[in-house]
Amino acid sequence: MKKLFSIILGLVCAAGLVFSVSGCNKEDAKISNTLTLRGTTLKVELAMWQLYEAEDGGYYNFDLDAGGEHGVHGYGGFDAAWVGKTTDLKGPFFMSFNPQDGGNSIDPVIKSGTVKITEVEGGLHVLVDAVEESGDKLKLDVLAEDETKINWEERQR
Repeated sequence: MKKLFSIILGLVCAAGLVFSVSGCNKEDAKISNTLTLRGTTLKVELAMWQLYEAEDGGYYNFDLDAGGEHGVHGYGGFDAAWVGKTTDLKGPFFMSFNPQDGGNSIDPVIKSGTVKITEVEGGLHVLVDAVEESGDKLKLDVLAEDETKINWEERQR
């Protein structure tokens, strides 16, 4: 009986190990594709990047559109060294946001927070959790695509 129990326990453990390291990327499933800016949460329709390589590692140009015709266009970028790390944020944010209705540009200044940028299947997962000096929360959770690989004709359908 003890031997049978040991075999069953071993099989259960082995199955759990196989399942835990399977090709399922749980991080992709958790990406909400949202931006929270000045008290409003917007759905991000498109987030994209383009890497400009240089001897010092390079720079990622980063753009997004969120909230449709009444939303914002965000633009800016970050150092290539940030990819694969969690980086503390403080001071001017790495993006500016232009309201689609023509309002004034929003240039957040961060009191405290982090950005975590991870390479995942399909692009970069950009996760920001910060607080502006005004006290407003700034959150970003997007899958950003490589701009050079986007099928623009398909997107316009």
